[in-house]
Amino acid sequence: SKQGYEISVVGESENTARYIGINVKKVVLRTMAISGAVCGIAGFLLVAGTDHSLKSDTAGGRGFTAIMVSWLAKFNPLVMIGTSAFITFLQQGSSQITTNFNIDSSFPDMVVGIVLFFIIGCEFFINYKLKFRTATKKEVQ
Repeated sequence: SKQGYEISVVGESENTARYIGINVKKVVLRTMAISGAVCGIAGFLLVAGTDHSLKSDTAGGRGFTAIMVSWLAKFNPLVMIGTSAFITFLQQGSSQITTNFNIDSSFPDMVVGIVLFFIIGCEFFINYKLKFRTATKKEVQ
């Protein structure tokens, strides 16, 4: 869409956006307003759906999980569905293991953390190549 294009151009370079005639301030404010509205709707659904009250643990760490889901999906909305399903199945499966084998209640968090840690590590080594410097002798002239 036009708005998506404007957001991506402003995100890459504000100077380029100004050069092609995009009002940067308007795009930033519009994006912030839309993002705030979406977050407000999500917060409303969280409060309205659980026990109709707002407590300190209402969100329950969903923000950090959402950041990891979107980063692992490389910000592709369709891939986010699969990534969130993977993390949800991992959490629910490890919760079931906790119940069946009387393991500590923090076990699901540890399993998800370890899996995400190794995924991030693999992502690092896929994207970057380690090159070790070797000592070379200069030719004598």
